[in-house]
Amino acid sequence: KKGNLESVVNSKGEVKGEKYTEINLPPEICDQKLRVYQLKIVDVILEGKAVKKGDYIAKLDESQLMNQMRNQMLDKEKTDSDLRNAILDSTVTLSNRRQNIINALLDMEYQKIDLEQSKYESEAYQRKTQMNYQKAEMQVDKIKRDYLLEKNRLKIQVSRHQERVDRLQKQIESYQKAIAATTLRTPEDGIVMFAKDYTGKPYGKDTEINIWRPLIATLPDMSKVITETYVKEIDISKIQLNDSVRITIDALPDKVFSGNIIKIANIGEDHKDFDMKAFKIIIRFERSDKDLKPGMTSNNDIIISTVKDQLLVPVQAIFTLNGKKIVYLKRDGIITAQPIEPTVENEQFVAVNKDLKEGDILLLYQPEEFKAEPQTVASRNQ
Repeated sequence: KKGNLESVVNSKGEVKGEKYTEINLPPEICDQKLRVYQLKIVDVILEGKAVKKGDYIAKLDESQLMNQMRNQMLDKEKTDSDLRNAILDSTVTLSNRRQNIINALLDMEYQKIDLEQSKYESEAYQRKTQMNYQKAEMQVDKIKRDYLLEKNRLKIQVSRHQERVDRLQKQIESYQKAIAATTLRTPEDGIVMFAKDYTGKPYGKDTEINIWRPLIATLPDMSKVITETYVKEIDISKIQLNDSVRITIDALPDKVFSGNIIKIANIGEDHKDFDMKAFKIIIRFERSDKDLKPGMTSNNDIIISTVKDQLLVPVQAIFTLNGKKIVYLKRDGIITAQPIEPTVENEQFVAVNKDLKEGDILLLYQPEEFKAEPQTVASRNQ
């Protein structure tokens, strides 16, 4: 008989918004200096819930952050004590050094008086007082230099303690901000859809989130709708961009949607539903619908070719002989093996554009007289 035929590739997918707002781990938590790389979700709202901007969506376990902060606070207490001791030591040491300078200046002044009075004494005594004065001058210069060196040394020592105190204080403040950020809230209105782990399971209570995969959830914009699906590698060569797709939704059995392929992955990947590589396909709905919700399951018929008003042969009537497809044609009571050249096929029919005519009688079994020859029923993929 004649009729229309579509050749399709079937797949299941998940409805999503083409555009969406990401909800990621806050940057305060992703700071690697905190040395906390993974946090557990201890409480979470239900996926698919409508939320307003600022609404609560999840709580992360803050115990690791609290423990690290306590350690930093203990270190800071010790460092604060070291800083106070360093300042006290510097004050005492420099006070003693300044007193040494005063004493040296007094000694030099005494030597100067002796030198002035020695002009009435012998030359030998004058030379002696001159040498004593010069020695006192040198001692003053040395004590002053030592004072400056010690002052700089103590200043550096105090600065190091102060820097460590400041660094620890900054780290403590970072932990405090991170702890406050463990309560997650929505950045805008929308419907919450949680990200998935490596196995494809949506995040929920007790899920571990690491800082290198910070995406926690999305707020999809359903004004433009897509479905994300996977196609087996043996079918991917049949599919092209802009191919038409007929879409049905499990939750909306009375509605049929149309769409087009807008993206085909270049690289296959392992997928839990296939025993071979699969390629990700993105299909955009031609129109949105108020009943479409993110996360719904879609059934996608990707239309790879269509023929109209052609002869259609049931797949059960097609056999293979010497690598060629044939049918057993009965005309005028005589059965012959008639080669055919299929154009388009699906799971039920094969379209042919010659070799047969409308009304021909085809056998759905192999006649006895042909069983001596090696023949098999043709499969769809041959």
